[in-house]
Order: sequence, then C-alpha cells, then structure tokens
Amino acid sequence: MTDPPQLIYETGRSAVEKGRLFLFSYHFPPDTAAGALRWQKLAVHAAKRGWGLDVLTRDPADLERADPSRLRELPPGVRVFGIRQPVLAVQRLERRLWRAFRRLRPAPGPAPAAGAGSAAVSAARPALKSSYARDELRFEPFSRRTWVRTYHGWELYAAHRAWARDAARLALRLYDPAAHRIAVSCGPPHGAHEGARRLARATGLPFVIDLRDPWSYLDRWNEPVASPTTPWIARRHERQAVAQASLVVMNTEPARAAMQSLYPAAAQRILAVMNGYDEEDALPRAPRDGVFRLAYAGSIYLDRNPSTLFQAAARLVREQGLRPGQLSIEFMGPPAQLDGATLEDLARQSGIEAFVTVRGEGTRREAAEFLARACVLVNLPQDSHLAIPSKIFEYMRFEAWLLALADPGSATHAVLSESGADVASPGDVDGIAAILRARYAQHREGSLPRPLAVDGRFSRGAQAQRLFEAIERLLGRG
Repeated sequence: MTDPPQLIYETGRSAVEKGRLFLFSYHFPPDTAAGALRWQKLAVHAAKRGWGLDVLTRDPADLERADPSRLRELPPGVRVFGIRQPVLAVQRLERRLWRAFRRLRPAPGPAPAAGAGSAAVSAARPALKSSYARDELRFEPFSRRTWVRTYHGWELYAAHRAWARDAARLALRLYDPAAHRIAVSCGPPHGAHEGARRLARATGLPFVIDLRDPWSYLDRWNEPVASPTTPWIARRHERQAVAQASLVVMNTEPARAAMQSLYPAAAQRILAVMNGYDEEDALPRAPRDGVFRLAYAGSIYLDRNPSTLFQAAARLVREQGLRPGQLSIEFMGPPAQLDGATLEDLARQSGIEAFVTVRGEGTRREAAEFLARACVLVNLPQDSHLAIPSKIFEYMRFEAWLLALADPGSATHAVLSESGADVASPGDVDGIAAILRARYAQHREGSLPRPLAVDGRFSRGAQAQRLFEAIERLLGRG
C-alpha cells in the first residue's frame, strides 16, 4: 500500500483558479532560511493572477529551525508537501566508520597548559579559509584536504539530487493533467532543479528554472567544497537543465548577461527577475533613543567581512570622542566565524569591541523590529558580484540610511547607484569613514533619514508581474 503524500499545510481554495504550478524548492516555509522568502512572497502574486501552487520542499522534521507562522501568511490555493532528505549509502558507511573510529581511538589526554607551548600548537594549525574565489580552486593530489573537498562537493550534489528524485516521484503522484500547467524549480541548492526537470520530462509540462544565485558560475565557493571538481559537476548538471528549460530566470541583470554568455543558444529564454520589497508587509515603529545605531541582520559567511566597517567606525569614534552610549554597531543572526575569527574578535582588533553587539537570530518580525531601531542599515560585502542580497530591498522600506559595501561593476552597486543609498568599495576605509562621518553629522543635527522605496521600481509586485507574464506567454496566455 502506497503511503499518502506528506501534506504539511494547505490554505483555502482560490475562488478562481486558472491552473496550478508545481514548485520544487529546498527552502520554503516553515523553513526560516533566507532562500525560503522568495517564493513565499511570489506565491501571493501568483494567487492574485489566479494560479494555485503545489510546493515540494523539505520535511519540517529535517529543519534546524522552523517558523510555522510563515505558513499562515501564504495565500489561498497553496499546498505544501514535505520530502525527507534521503541518506546516501556512502553517508551511512561514513557514519559507521566514524563511530568505529571514535570507539577505537585512545581517550584524549589533558589539555596543554596555556603559554608558549599552546601558542605554538595554535600557530602550527592555522584556521582554514572560509571560502575560495573561483580562480583559487586547485586540485593538489598530495593534499588530504583537496580530496576531502572533492568528496564533499560530490556528496553535496548527490544528496540534493537524491532529494529531488524523491520530490519528482511525489509530484508524479500528485500530477493532474487537467489542473497542472508548469513545473518550476528554485535554487540554491540547485539540486532541486533535477526534480522539476524529471517531472517535466515525464509529463510534458514546461520547465522553468529560477536561480536566486548563479549555479556553476559562482564567484566564491565554501571551503568544504572548494575543489575544482565541484563547479565541474555543477556545470554538467546546469547544461542538462538549461537544455530542457523553457525559461531560465536569473535574479539580476548582470547574472542574466553572464548566463547568456555561457549558453548563447538559450539566450532568448533567459530573463532577469529581481527580488524586491513587499509593500503589503507592515513595518514596526521604533522610537529613536539618540544612539547612532548601525545594524546588520542576516548570516555572516564567505567574504561578508565587517573589518573595514569596524576600522572606519574606529576613526569616527576617535575623531568625535564617542562613547558606547552614542554609537552602536549591532548584528543579528546565527553565530559566525570568518577564517576562525568571531565578530567580537574582529571588533577587538579594531579597538571598538565596546561599541559592537552581537545578537542571536530571531523571527522575521523580531528582525524587522531590530532594523527599525537603526539609523544606518548595512549591507556587508557580497560573495557574488552577480547577485543582490534580498536584504537590500528590505532595507529600502525603513526610515534609515542604507550603506552598502559593494565593488563598482557589481549587481549591488549598479542597482543602488541612483537610489540615494551610500555605496563604498569594501576595502575603501577612507570612503566608508567619510560616509559615516557625514551621516553622523546629520544624525547629530536631528535630520531623519527617509525610506528609499519611493516608487515601484524595486517592489516585489513589479518583479512578479514580469515573471508571471513570461510564464503565461509560455502557455499561450500572454
């Protein structure tokens, strides 16, 4: 007897429904990951156009953190199905071997006393880099770490594609030729595209790939998978998906142009649909307390390093003779380390540890309340020049100045250059300090910043219209 599909959540039926879309996305509510937000919000605009949504996502039992309240924000016509992450045979073998090793290895001796000896041990084992640029990837056959990275890169894609195959099997059981019109996949993780590709091949449905970040053409790769074989695997899977896709959606114009150069035969099927701010979301109001507060909400990883921001802030502190009650630099998000250093370590190196506060991650509502108290909302350096962090658009709605650390030529720099935001190169301490100096002077004079979201150019609604018009043209309804 076949088990029933694992339905996580179902909203009420739409009054009028022109058809249903399958969505394969590893991240979707109740998942709290940043990647879950894009289609949570696009679902609202799909419903406005009469589309229902059947979502294939991770089972909540596999999530580290879940926020069920985000399910209640979904519009009518949405069903969410959970798929457990399968365990690969090689992963089961790896776990057995590790358990056996732990049983057999001798008990650890006493920790070495602090002093020159422990410092020497620490120096002999430097912290690994957290990420590597694309042109830094090397295969060194005599390096154990190279082989570990190569294995982890293979395992990453194998695990995600195993999940996608299970999701495709579930989607085939749900498939109703009278209702379902299209299969959409959203990544990263980009293994999810395999699920939609398989479903489309089996049913004849058009296949749409939505890439929140580039796939094979990443600027930087996380250290555990930083082997040249990882982008090679990614490119092989990417070619297969792009060849079958009716539409390839990138989330910035520079990413679209890069993808078109990689796949010129598919250039006419590639378009850009940015993230955007959500006009319908109510923002909390926070009283100003006189503190010149800089805030960043989100994960710290890859090259999102605040060191130059700390150095520029240290200059402001010295020049103005500031005390901690006058300036505060605050972070909200999961614990972070950059090449072995915590945010507190980096603040200490710049001599401003008394001005820096690090908070744990919270709900989206708690994050909004945190941001609403700030005078300056900061976007740290982005690991990909082709991507724009979704927080950029969220920041635009707050009564705060926006400071983005972005290189000229990057997608972030391009979209903010005429918006009224402050943009500085990540390594330009002088430039960052000048911006902080000017904004602090305005703050001290009582000048209040205004939101940058003054027109609809960067709204999610405008971007969703672009996406669904393209989808409906595929179906002959545009």
